[in-house]
Amino acid sequence: LPEGLTFDGQTVRVMHRGTEAHESGLERYQVIGTDNEGDIVTDEVWLRNRRVEDRLDIEFLFMPGGAGYDETYATIRQSVMSATDDFDYIDTTGNTTIIRGLNQYLRDLADAPYIDYDQPWWWNESMYDLSLDGKTINYLFGDSMLYCYIQMAAMYFNKDLYNDVYGDPDEVYKMVMDGKWTIDKLTELVAGAYKDVNGDGVTNEGDILGIYKSKDNGDTQHYIVGFGFRMYRRDENGNFLIDFDVEKATLGIEKLQTLYTATPGVLKTDADIDNMDKGFSEGGSMFLASRMSDATQDFLRNMEQEYGILPFPKLSEDQENYVNLIHQSASTICVPVTTGDKMMECVGATIEAITADSYRYVMPVFLETALKTKYSRDSYSGQVIDILIDSARKITIHEYQDYTANIFATALLGPSEGSGNFASAYAKLQAAAQKTWDKSITKLLESKK
Repeated sequence: LPEGLTFDGQTVRVMHRGTEAHESGLERYQVIGTDNEGDIVTDEVWLRNRRVEDRLDIEFLFMPGGAGYDETYATIRQSVMSATDDFDYIDTTGNTTIIRGLNQYLRDLADAPYIDYDQPWWWNESMYDLSLDGKTINYLFGDSMLYCYIQMAAMYFNKDLYNDVYGDPDEVYKMVMDGKWTIDKLTELVAGAYKDVNGDGVTNEGDILGIYKSKDNGDTQHYIVGFGFRMYRRDENGNFLIDFDVEKATLGIEKLQTLYTATPGVLKTDADIDNMDKGFSEGGSMFLASRMSDATQDFLRNMEQEYGILPFPKLSEDQENYVNLIHQSASTICVPVTTGDKMMECVGATIEAITADSYRYVMPVFLETALKTKYSRDSYSGQVIDILIDSARKITIHEYQDYTANIFATALLGPSEGSGNFASAYAKLQAAAQKTWDKSITKLLESKK
């Protein structure tokens, strides 16, 4: 930013998810922070805001838009459609904006004033993935968005149980570092971990499990993305084309079916992905397939047995890299079309300053002190967290499910759990999904002209 850039006390109104009575994790960890309450991360977020206010001579006004997904989306949509100009930019979650096709109510930020996408604090790959046409940018991702890291995929393992059954738990870390942490290896370890403690011949609570299976497909989508097979590509003009690697996708589905339906020690629970950590923290299973957010919760923080952090497994050893899904409930920044060009000068500078300051001051505290020290229990977990962050991705076909005829869920999630056949579902849906995308995107882009 230019030296001495100032906006003469301008108020910058930032809408976020949450209410006066309901404080969300997003609100604390990303948007507002806390004023000297003892959490090193949220306190640093609060200080970041003060530094940016002083630097640009602005004043933040944080405006809660609603506790639930529907309420927050409705707040944004109603404000734009009525042209009441209620807020200047939006810092919220993808499941209140992206998956609902909010694009038509948002400015294109590809050439936003003062935002420099060549800087290391911007995540260009994710922004490109979430672009409708490979050119327009409606959603920003960068180092101010700590909730993206909190809501990224992560797997946990009980080191004490592993030691009892297999020996040195550092063996698992070596598999990860050597690129040999695969779905086949996980399945083998899950099966060997199982003990029918209560002797009733049924896999249930009270046994020592290999792993829990969530009821909401939350873990399944992390496995699928972790397998790293192609689901789409862009042509030379940036147009999005649904194009699965059918061979690898079929293999991945078969591997998950084996894990879920033919492996002892897998318990399908009535809990969603956010509520499986209690059983794991009480020593009920060797593995937990979930998100990084679990490490910030009391269940794991107070866990008496030792645990380690892992990436979701590869499909096979020859897969080049681990791939780590950033979930739809993670965060993004966007700007409503009601923000005029003059105010956009201030908004662009503010967003750039917030993101750059986060890169310099918030992220080191968040990564090194919180994630790698406070929320993990050994140095290997810290190395794994580096892998998770380096491989974190937004996935277009996962995020824009309503605009791709829900092909991700229908062709991948259902068959993974034994409901239907991937190849036939994909063959049946691919053309319709592409047509739905093309029609939807044409409409959303035309609305911005």
